[in-house]
Amino acid sequence: MNLRALLECPKGQLTMPGSRSDYAYLSPTDPASQAMTDFRNGPMITTPASTSIELALQQMKLSGARFAFVVDERATLVGSVTSYDIQGEKPIRYMQSMDCSHNDCAWRDVTVENIMEPLAEWQVLEHSAVARLTIGDVAAVMSDAGRRYLVVVERLKDGEAWQVRGLFSGARIQLLLGTASPGLATAHTFAQIEREIA
Repeated sequence: MNLRALLECPKGQLTMPGSRSDYAYLSPTDPASQAMTDFRNGPMITTPASTSIELALQQMKLSGARFAFVVDERATLVGSVTSYDIQGEKPIRYMQSMDCSHNDCAWRDVTVENIMEPLAEWQVLEHSAVARLTIGDVAAVMSDAGRRYLVVVERLKDGEAWQVRGLFSGARIQLLLGTASPGLATAHTFAQIEREIA
């Protein structure tokens, strides 16, 4: 069989996948659930708190994620970290707080635990509210709260405990809508976010 005979020259216009001409963007009025990463349908990206930020960033690049949940040595959820945290000012501010000089310590010596957002400081969205929201609503909440990511939580059947259910990403919303990324503003409390979506 002549395999070269299978090859042919493209006829007509050829476009890139996902180009504006053939990509169906979502609307801000579409249900928010269409923009949420649902962890029932896919894996959560996690990283140990003791991991160096250099290794954590490499892991994020390999997985194609910019957000990771941080776990302790018992695999208990303790916080979150983003590629923006790692590549931004947080490592430098941490080293300055430790009175580090370039001779004493380096960027790669900083661990995820040193710069993560602890669980106690999270602002979250309850999964039961997602059904009432549009993508535009979520983008507005994230913009008002000054957040690139918004964790979605769900109450367990016992009524006492919560679990992570999903994640909204400002960059993903931007991609889905074909618009600019939601702006960043001063962070509000979760109670304020709840009032906005009630």
